[in-house]
Amino acid sequence: MQPCAQDAHKPSVGKRFKPGDWVLHATRGRGEVTWIPSFAGAEGVVVGVRFEGETASGTIPCAELQPGKAPHVEPAREGGELAAWQRLVLMKALPADDLFSPSKAKEGAYSKRVKAESAKPERKAKRGKRPLGHGKAMQCFDRCVERQAQRERNSLRRRAKLLMIAKALGLATYINRQEIAQRVLEAKARCGGEGFKPMTAADRAAMPKPIVRWLVKGLIPANDLTIIGGRPKVGKTRVAVAIVAAVLRGESFLEFPVAAETPPVLLVTDDQSAGDTADMLTAMDLWLHPRLITSEHFRLTEPDLQELLDAIKANPGALVVLDSLRSISRALQHGENDPEIGATLYDLKQSVVEAGGTLLLIHHCNKAADLVGVEALSGHGAISGAANTVITLHHCPNEKGLPDKVNPQRRLHSEGRSGENCDVVIDRAGRGTYRLVSTFEHWQQQLAEAKKNQKLEQLTELQERVRDALEDSGEWMTRRQVCDAIGVAWTERGRGGEPRKVGDALTRLVALEAAESQRAGVEATFRASRCTQIEPVTYETTVPPSGANGSQCHGDSVTSRDNRDMARMSRNGRDTENDCSDKVARTSRTSRPTTDPSPASTGSGSDVVEGDDPHWGPRAA
Repeated sequence: MQPCAQDAHKPSVGKRFKPGDWVLHATRGRGEVTWIPSFAGAEGVVVGVRFEGETASGTIPCAELQPGKAPHVEPAREGGELAAWQRLVLMKALPADDLFSPSKAKEGAYSKRVKAESAKPERKAKRGKRPLGHGKAMQCFDRCVERQAQRERNSLRRRAKLLMIAKALGLATYINRQEIAQRVLEAKARCGGEGFKPMTAADRAAMPKPIVRWLVKGLIPANDLTIIGGRPKVGKTRVAVAIVAAVLRGESFLEFPVAAETPPVLLVTDDQSAGDTADMLTAMDLWLHPRLITSEHFRLTEPDLQELLDAIKANPGALVVLDSLRSISRALQHGENDPEIGATLYDLKQSVVEAGGTLLLIHHCNKAADLVGVEALSGHGAISGAANTVITLHHCPNEKGLPDKVNPQRRLHSEGRSGENCDVVIDRAGRGTYRLVSTFEHWQQQLAEAKKNQKLEQLTELQERVRDALEDSGEWMTRRQVCDAIGVAWTERGRGGEPRKVGDALTRLVALEAAESQRAGVEATFRASRCTQIEPVTYETTVPPSGANGSQCHGDSVTSRDNRDMARMSRNGRDTENDCSDKVARTSRTSRPTTDPSPASTGSGSDVVEGDDPHWGPRAA
């Protein structure tokens, strides 16, 4: 029952209300006390009231309020609208500070809301935890990165999960995808045991001494990644197939011995047509080889990788050759210039090695003609970082230092963590194989010598006579003595025409390094150049027995000629000064450097003293 206006205007001085009491106001009607001001002197003076039909509470003096009754609500299903409101609060469908609204109750809004919430799938209430600090969030993210690096092999899914985790931890604005890729690489290095781990002498004594196992000794380590790089059409695939042939036949490759236990080979030629592959294998008598498995295509996807790993497990210790990185990575969202390619290669390498295989990957080089080895590879630096050994193939330079694409010889440069680097020149041999020509340094010396001899062939008759006179004498001679030796009259104190021509001939021979000159007093003297004739290079090494410490081939020991020390290639003898002048080329020589293709049975070993390496026996006499 509504009070009369006269009763409503009677103030209730000193009346105290508490939250939840219903009051009446003369002009605004019925409302509910929602809060009591906390400042001094407010108690019993003002209260906060929310009136029916209003959404916000207002401060009203207690003198303007009269006690009232709560509104009557018709009972509804499930205990009425009040019960429905309480249930919504318990379900956290309504905020905890939301007050009961009689107007909504009349419309049945709470019952309808309960019905709608009950139809939704049950979900757990969120725990009211405080967000992590930045330091703890970074620690949590690092743990997630390490776990994903161990469990998730697919780089796309791994990156998506880590991006989602970074967003959930509030780190999305601080970490980008490049930094995530870098952290994944670091985590993989730690998982692979490549992190810092101090070992004392006692620790090392308690463990078996690690050794490097070789598939092709000194060139391709077993159970690791080796990259063969080169510019397009330089012959990368042919060299890789030549290595495959050597492994399958148990023959040495460029005098590098192959392991006694020759493994099967999985050859993926995605970078060339099937016809080219068939012709290449047929030329090397490998088309029907029983231990060669081929595939025309491969992509770095989860299904293809699983098929490859199953093939490796079916062929234990297999050598896997993938041609090339650009072809097999076409299904990836990132390219060879992105840092994610490093994580992809580490994943591929780890998967193949854990399955028991050895990975040989063909890759392209950049356009710089003066770079070799790691610096020559195209793409991000993480590509070469994932490999143990990098072998690059290049066109040999011509006289002007430019790549000579007509010359069939190739420069092969190898550098890696295991073994020693080598820089040699190779040439095509029979059945698609290659033979070793010489070291690249020796080849350059031959090129310079051939260029010099070509210029010597263009000497005039007078210059030839002057050179013969110097060689016959073998001593220092003045210009007048040279004129007397070749029968030129010394006229006008050497200022005549013929003596001046002899002086010009001597100057030309000095420029061609066919003669030497020095000044004795006021007059220059000349003699024949005492150079050293360049001879073919021969070398030999002895492979240690299987029981010796140090590097050994994969499987049993191999006794064969070895390129262990390409840097130790030495000249097989030097000419004496007395014979040098007789060996200056007087006959026709080609401008292209040539070398005896068949090396001698043993090398001189003049650059190595006996006992310099306890793991290697003395050189053969």
